[in-house]
Amino acid sequence: MKYIGKCIITIHSLNHQLVSIQNMKVFFAGLVFFLIQATVIKSFVLAPNNVNQNIKNDIAYAAPTLKISSLSLAAPADSDFEKAIPVKDQNLPSKVDENVYNVDVKDACEIWQVSVSPDDRLDRPANTPFLDSKSKDHFVEDIRLVVSRDGGMGIELLELAGGRDDDFGLTIVSGVSGNAEKAGIIAGDSIASIEIQRVTSSDGGSNESREMFDCECKNFDATIGLLSSFPPEIEALTLNLKRIRRWPKIKVAVEYPSVQCADGVDNREVVELFAGENLKRALQTRGIVFEDRDAPKCDFCGSKCTVSIDQGMQLLNPMSVTEEKLMARNPKCRLACKAVVGYNMQEGNIQLRINLNEWTADDKKVSNSRNPFVSN
Repeated sequence: MKYIGKCIITIHSLNHQLVSIQNMKVFFAGLVFFLIQATVIKSFVLAPNNVNQNIKNDIAYAAPTLKISSLSLAAPADSDFEKAIPVKDQNLPSKVDENVYNVDVKDACEIWQVSVSPDDRLDRPANTPFLDSKSKDHFVEDIRLVVSRDGGMGIELLELAGGRDDDFGLTIVSGVSGNAEKAGIIAGDSIASIEIQRVTSSDGGSNESREMFDCECKNFDATIGLLSSFPPEIEALTLNLKRIRRWPKIKVAVEYPSVQCADGVDNREVVELFAGENLKRALQTRGIVFEDRDAPKCDFCGSKCTVSIDQGMQLLNPMSVTEEKLMARNPKCRLACKAVVGYNMQEGNIQLRINLNEWTADDKKVSNSRNPFVSN
């Protein structure tokens, strides 16, 4: 361990040979080789390094010396598809501690990847590398934490991929202690940017300014160089982190009226949705058919999307004022086009009925007498 300014950094040596990331004993012994998948746009390549420990100007740095051909790695075809975003109401306390969805550092190493979008986005221009999850069961959360530098930050860094002349790569936090642990940083996080606050004095008084320094998708050298570049009078750093989290899921039992099912066919289908998905759109993409001949069309989507929620109403977002008025006589019903599942990062089970005007009184009795989530 080497003290650099007020930041504690641990250098990990990597072996020439590929070692399974599942072998945690070898991982924490320090001789592990990680290969992270990257999207290729205009020959964007992340080449793994053999890292040697060197001391230069009293700063530990990683010198890439492994002589291998560059690896061009293709991302999944749908890596840049739009995803549902977990809904959180910032005006209300979250119903779930989001940290229950954190993953350990071993899993994070397998899930992180660097992606590149060929199109401009709201948060980045085209062809700019960004941190992404290669697993559709996980998502990348933005975390903003302030870490004191008094006595050292207590951050251990590990480079997963690099080897480029332009400093692009993938570096994560592999361990925390002291100030970093107190601030809430966990192993597996990756530093996307650093903010500092400067106070300058003049004849007119003092002025405060904030500066931001980008280090998303940077190699070890660039990340450690930035962390150790701030003068001692900067007492704390604001770290904008990227964190891998498991995506909360909702099991939805959908029941059709018996008249719409063939003889001997179960009228119930259980599907799994991600927190943050629109109920109607998510059900339709999983093959659920809304076909209610006598129902009026929805004022919002123009289709017939009213559903009856028999279990799990609390897992949906609150109704808007307009929907409340429309559903005043049917408090158990929701407009599927206006409902979002897994509200405030919740998990659980929802039981609902669709195509409500096709149901008979006998169908409703059978539906109410059974629990689709309990095995008989």
